[in-house]
Amino acid sequence: MSEELKFSIVICTYNRDEFLERTLLSLNNLSYSNFEVIVVNGPSTDRTSEIIEGYRDRIKIRTNSKANLSVSRNIGIKAAAGDVVAFLDDDAIPEPNWLHQIKEVYDAHSPIGGAGGRVFGPGGDHFQFHNGYIDIWGEAEVKLDQPGIHTAPRSDKYNIMMGVNSTFSRQALLEVGGFDEYYEYFHDESDLCVRLTKAGYPIYHHQEAYVHHEFARSHIRKSNYDMNWYPIVKNTVYFGVKNSKGIKGWPLRMIKPFHVANKRAREFKHWYRNRLISKKDYRRFMKLWRKGVFSGYKDGLFKSTQINNHLQNDDPFLTFSKVPVELDAALLIHQNNHIAETSSEALAVLPEKFGICLLSKYYPPFGSGGVATYTKVLAETLVKLGHPVIVLTSNVPEGKQNINGVSVEQVVTSTNSTDDLSFLNSVMPITESNVRYSINVANRVEELYRNGEIHLVETPLWDYEGLACTEINGLKTIVRLETPLRKAADMQGWKWNKDLELSANLEAKLLSKSDGIITISNNVKDTIAEMYGIEWGIKPELVPLGLFNRTETIENLHKASHSSLEINPIKVLFVGRLEPRKGVDILLNAFRLCYNDSLPIELILAGNKKIPFKNGLTMEEIFTRSSDKKIQEKVKFLGEVSDEELHQLYTKCDIFVAPSRYESFGLVYLEAMKYEKPVIGCAVGGVPEIIEDGVNGLLVKSEDATELAQVIIKLAKNKEERDRMGRKGREILESKFSTIAMTRKTLDYYLQVLNRNGK
Repeated sequence: MSEELKFSIVICTYNRDEFLERTLLSLNNLSYSNFEVIVVNGPSTDRTSEIIEGYRDRIKIRTNSKANLSVSRNIGIKAAAGDVVAFLDDDAIPEPNWLHQIKEVYDAHSPIGGAGGRVFGPGGDHFQFHNGYIDIWGEAEVKLDQPGIHTAPRSDKYNIMMGVNSTFSRQALLEVGGFDEYYEYFHDESDLCVRLTKAGYPIYHHQEAYVHHEFARSHIRKSNYDMNWYPIVKNTVYFGVKNSKGIKGWPLRMIKPFHVANKRAREFKHWYRNRLISKKDYRRFMKLWRKGVFSGYKDGLFKSTQINNHLQNDDPFLTFSKVPVELDAALLIHQNNHIAETSSEALAVLPEKFGICLLSKYYPPFGSGGVATYTKVLAETLVKLGHPVIVLTSNVPEGKQNINGVSVEQVVTSTNSTDDLSFLNSVMPITESNVRYSINVANRVEELYRNGEIHLVETPLWDYEGLACTEINGLKTIVRLETPLRKAADMQGWKWNKDLELSANLEAKLLSKSDGIITISNNVKDTIAEMYGIEWGIKPELVPLGLFNRTETIENLHKASHSSLEINPIKVLFVGRLEPRKGVDILLNAFRLCYNDSLPIELILAGNKKIPFKNGLTMEEIFTRSSDKKIQEKVKFLGEVSDEELHQLYTKCDIFVAPSRYESFGLVYLEAMKYEKPVIGCAVGGVPEIIEDGVNGLLVKSEDATELAQVIIKLAKNKEERDRMGRKGREILESKFSTIAMTRKTLDYYLQVLNRNGK
């Protein structure tokens, strides 16, 4: 592939030495070679200078005495000698083909101001950015399905990129004066994108060109709430005043920026009402907000833009000399949010490197759910152990995606090649859809197997995705057990019919034809045997699910969870879909009893709250109609929340409760245990295999609101007991439910199955 286009990668850094070290190391793995690297060091006081000195002969080093990102970026532009200036944050890691894919955009468009790709958030299981635009008032959409269309010079919307994955034509940068140095942080790259487009240099998006963003804490961002709101609000107003000039009239330019900034003030109030920030924090945030609004208007109206018209230079291009190394264990650990469990010994590579195909209709960040979560964890850890992994799923964009080294392919849900099944559609639509999908999956699996790319396929029991794969001669098919259809229908109150009956029979058929069976808990194995009348011909292998650990150390979690709040009720948290199987009705009844005990206590429910629960009403509607106002004020129905909001909820809660009527395993308890929280659940399904009664939490009888209330009250009144159980839960998580343990046990079982005769 041609590499005539020269790239200058600019990394601006300030007191983030450990992150910077990983980012620089990752550049050795870029497949593109025609690039140079420029590091602009702000007034850092950590090891940053020492780290970049080690690269002195390979990179250009510049300094900035001010903690101003736009100034640093302009210094980087002035040092650049490439055709394209590519900005990469110091807490980011690009995928190997990043520059090759960015080059595709520059080759396809002329004139062009810049090009950017998608940005993965921490953990690689969600996107922070793809295909964004901003309007002239500073309101942005950053997650669009298709590339942005806003390329006209005179418009009220413009394509933008996220700064961590933004590249610009160097010539275009020189013409518009680079970054406006008024923006020390926030809206800096968006303002540049708008000015470039207005000057006739539009911004374009690549559908891949992935960069992974760690989103590290900084002098600006202390937490997801405690940020330096002054420059954020100031720059929001300034952006609107400046960029609406010549497009909108004077009255609107005076009013609209305030309305946009006021959304922040309403956000602060929402956080305070939901006990996410203290009254002291709320007052401090509002003081910064008022100061920011005033400065933004004053400077936007009366100050000139602080662009830099002296960015031309005669510096020679300094090609980055790549060292032929693999991403070392430390880099991989941080890139994928592992902690101590992934030591170099734990990641020792097996002698055999066989290809593996995993099936999951949904796969993060494009879809979620229990199967999707553990499939992603398993796939990425297998890749780290040296095994090629292909995931076949239905919900990624068309074609193939490379996500953290895993090849993720789309399988269509229907095709004309199986029209002989069309007779099922009117009478058994669920079965017909599942069988069609299974056949389409098998067609691709067989192709991969015949080409020697895979040696086995693993399928979930749910929706019997791998049923047709069992007919592929020579291929080993392994099933991982989860909640069976019969149990799910019973818990959810679904009306049983011939369609569900046939699907349940096909689940049993998949089990009988598989070459190996993995169970995530002993209970789900026994439940399936009882409900389906199965005598296991192949003994299922017990492999408990593992959970990724976040980059936050437990010390940081402690600091966050013990923040000072003037009003500090005991926070009881539930996370999950508000549906019958999750026992939310039992929890709410129990909370009424807790409230009557006059405890300073509140209940927070996070998860899909739009599901009809009874008689077409949601659980929230039922609770509101049947509860007095005082109790309603103590219960928060948050609905679905972002990953960052969920992190804060786990951090701030005192007790985690999920009184499910059935769980085949219960990943949600592990999530709470990661944050050292005591967990309460019912003695059903696989829950007792996670919660050790009296050790890391408490177990109660299912459907018993009175007993549930008693144990909530017990923990609410005893902080010492909560802390003890929380610490023990974290210990159990790390010793029994680690990602590497799950993957090792899975690999051992794969080898057992592959070494068996037959098929």
